[in-house]
Amino acid sequence: MKRQGMTFNSRQHQILSLLLHASAPVTLKEISDNLKISIRTIQREIDGLDVRLNQQGLTLSKKSGVGLSIEGTDIARRDFLNQLSVNLSTKIFSPEERQYLLMQMMLSLKEPTKLFYFSSKLEVTEATISNDLDKIEPWFDKHQIKLVRKPGLGVFIEGNETSIRAAIVDLLYKHFSQEQLMEILNSYTFAFSDKFKLELSIHNHLLHFVEPTTISHIENVIKQTEKLHGYEMTDSAYVGFVVHIALAIQRLKSGENISINPDALQKLKETDEFIWALQIAEELSAAVEVGIPESEVGYITMHLLGAQGKRNITLSDKKAYPDIDYYVYPMIRIVEKELKLELEQDQSLIESLSTHLESAIQRLLFNMDIRNPLLNRIRQEYPDVYNATVKAARYLEDQLNCKVPEEEIGYLAMHFGAALVRKRIRPSASYRVLLACASGMGTSRLLGAQIEKNFPHIKIVDTVSILKLEEWTQKKRPIDLIISTVPFQHDDYKVIVVNSFLYEADIELIEGYLQTMPMSSGAAPIETVEIEETVMAVNRYGEAIMIIMEHIYLAEHVQVTTKEDMIRKASVFVGSHLSNSDTIRLQEELTKREQLGGLVLEEDRLAMLHCRSEAIDSLCVCLFLLEQDIDWWVTDHAAQVKAVLLLLAPRTSPKEHIEMVSEISAELIEDEFVQTLLSGESGEVRKRIKALLSRSYMQKVSAEFRGRL
Repeated sequence: MKRQGMTFNSRQHQILSLLLHASAPVTLKEISDNLKISIRTIQREIDGLDVRLNQQGLTLSKKSGVGLSIEGTDIARRDFLNQLSVNLSTKIFSPEERQYLLMQMMLSLKEPTKLFYFSSKLEVTEATISNDLDKIEPWFDKHQIKLVRKPGLGVFIEGNETSIRAAIVDLLYKHFSQEQLMEILNSYTFAFSDKFKLELSIHNHLLHFVEPTTISHIENVIKQTEKLHGYEMTDSAYVGFVVHIALAIQRLKSGENISINPDALQKLKETDEFIWALQIAEELSAAVEVGIPESEVGYITMHLLGAQGKRNITLSDKKAYPDIDYYVYPMIRIVEKELKLELEQDQSLIESLSTHLESAIQRLLFNMDIRNPLLNRIRQEYPDVYNATVKAARYLEDQLNCKVPEEEIGYLAMHFGAALVRKRIRPSASYRVLLACASGMGTSRLLGAQIEKNFPHIKIVDTVSILKLEEWTQKKRPIDLIISTVPFQHDDYKVIVVNSFLYEADIELIEGYLQTMPMSSGAAPIETVEIEETVMAVNRYGEAIMIIMEHIYLAEHVQVTTKEDMIRKASVFVGSHLSNSDTIRLQEELTKREQLGGLVLEEDRLAMLHCRSEAIDSLCVCLFLLEQDIDWWVTDHAAQVKAVLLLLAPRTSPKEHIEMVSEISAELIEDEFVQTLLSGESGEVRKRIKALLSRSYMQKVSAEFRGRL
């Protein structure tokens, strides 16, 4: 019998895979529990499968009270399982996925379209489509686009071209990270790797708005422009620029033109970047065979002006930006006053802030969209720096007479955060390593700090984005290996792939490879590592100390009778001291964590509770001294406990925060520390914890870092 390939939807695919892997019949209830779908849905999905399985030489056996199984020879079962593993199943979209696709289609369609078209495409009823349109209408309203529904005619959108393009870009960034978009660009241009395989869905979503050949042309032109003008965009600016131009070309091909304010266009024409934009437009126009009007050249100019990157200029060469100091020094003085730190002599801060403001001011003046995926973490983890930067941004607003959005404030805060410390490179490094990251500087800062912390004999010579890696390696600068957060192969260098946040397995992987290779002679010149590559990691250690010291609490004469009672009272106690906390949820999470295994120092009658929880938003250390001993069950027996140490961290806490709070639990091996806790002397407890954290801190950062704090 010739076995024809066939397509199953995603639920059928899951059911069949489960049955083929099962060694015995599986009940509907077991399938329901395993796949998290209802029994009625399972019954509907298996209807008709027996006929299709017969075509494969298999039988779907249904025995009441026993369950379902797929019967047939081992060869037939194996062949069919192989077919399932390679054949794509028909996707059943979730409501969120369906609504995303509806937004995508509405932004692409030019004519009124019947609901039947969408229902047939997405395989749902017209009533479901109508309900989905209700859900997505507020999103269109936010972008000043009207979703119009006319009986007998269909559904369509009304809005100007600027709004529609902004909505498309927002849709892309809403669902896909910069890393994913970067991988898409890499898939078109990255020649020496065959391991860049992006998700088909992401690829298709982007291709709904742009063409891959267009992207290749755009990237070639941009690279030539960068090389010609000595300018290198950051990855985030690069992705935004490519997406903007690709989308513009696609819309132009569809006959959609964008307008620009004549006065704004005239100002743009007075810049050097307008000449670059004209060159880009002319080359692209010839490559993609579409005319690019002057209004589009204006928007390309805006992106060039607002694209942050590395220019071939220094503080002594500010011809294009003669007044940048007018903003830089007052902003530094404002932050100095707020943080009570001297920053005005920090040349690295002055240079990095000057370079950043060159492009940031252009983005602000032209009211361009600014995206900062790190904003929430910056605000949560660096509140003092962020709040000080808010005041500096108010000065900038007054000078420019325009609003500075919080996304831009977040970027400025990162520069001031970097100025808090300066890390001296260790001269004894024996292995020279190049870091490669798909998303540019963000992940590499933390990764670089973690690697150098765990491997004192590693010297990170540079950090490059994947797009610039081939160009960097062609310079033949001396390195021993490449450590990357994305998988690829290189002809000349060994590549070790690790997570952005190093796990123990990553550390073991690096250690294992280093043991197989000889150490470098050290003859290569030592280069200064950009502080931005490490500051986000080292700064968190000090920040963790401040948070912990502000949230150490001692409770005496606590009256409880059981472990469960202690967990409940501890949760209530924390709730009374941390304003943004969920007492019930914290109690549940502490209980769940304790069930996995607790810690009791039986000789000292001290128990420890700890967990990472979504119920709190701050590191917290609590010590409870009980009125009388209680039974504390551990494994198979009850231990007597008279004191309980509670260590808490938000689930989203960075690795450095967890490390610092974990230093307290590690210190429990020291008798003197335990006795200090049991003494109940609040001042002594705080003093001992502060000394412990300070000592650990000194071990984690450089001598210069210690001196600044």
